[in-house]
Amino acid sequence: MTQADFIRWRQAVVPTATCHIWTGAVGSNGYGTLRLGDRVVRAHQIAARLRFGPVPLGATLMHDCEVRLCCSGEPGHVRIASQGENVRQAVARGRSAGPRPGLVDLRGARGASVAVRDAILAGVASGMDRAALAVVLAETVAAGDPHGGGAALFDRPQRTAPSGWAEVDDSPVDLLDPRAVAPVRSGPVESMPLF
Repeated sequence: MTQADFIRWRQAVVPTATCHIWTGAVGSNGYGTLRLGDRVVRAHQIAARLRFGPVPLGATLMHDCEVRLCCSGEPGHVRIASQGENVRQAVARGRSAGPRPGLVDLRGARGASVAVRDAILAGVASGMDRAALAVVLAETVAAGDPHGGGAALFDRPQRTAPSGWAEVDDSPVDLLDPRAVAPVRSGPVESMPLF
């Protein structure tokens, strides 16, 4: 990364009272992107490199603040973690994709980030200070809430351990974990017709 690249990156980051928001290009996954020569990198990767130094091989970056365009290395924002921790956090916060998508933004990852970027740029153009920009950020993020601030129609189901299991682990299944294998049962197995 050259000094000119750093200046381009820094000019596209707008600090609010909460997050530091990337206002440049947004990829299809909703993360900010910056071209460095013939390579495209994520904006928050540059922030992490500047804050923490080299990211260890096999590590990933997490957004504890849940804002994909955030480039703040302060606690509660971007940090280094394992992919397993990232997935467990996504499941625990209800933002994982899959059979029960939970709180995934209605606009999609890119749509949500573009809405945040555009709202912050509009706020900067109108002369808002950092506190007002943080309010704009919170309102823009809330606009994609699938529950829209309303009450859920049904309570979340109670998690109970199936017979023979010691505990229920709400995190994704790790196939190398012996707890992921169902206990062996003896005796006849009930079956049901396929059609």
